[in-house]
Amino acid sequence: MITKKPDKKIIGAKTRAALEKQIKAEERGRWYPISEIKFFEYEARPYQVLLKYRKGAKKNELNKTI
Repeated sequence: MITKKPDKKIIGAKTRAALEKQIKAEERGRWYPISEIKFFEYEARPYQVLLKYRKGAKKNELNKTI
């Protein structure tokens, strides 16, 4: 049986600053944000972002044109 490693995950934090710090740490492990930071008022960790493994848009790639 072949198991696949998940290629997307959601991370959350209590503050926007804490989430941005966590995103920087995840980028070192090749996880890149593919969504904007969202705020969910009634969640335990209200600031959340979706990450994708390896294939996310890096900051330098956002401004490139094809």
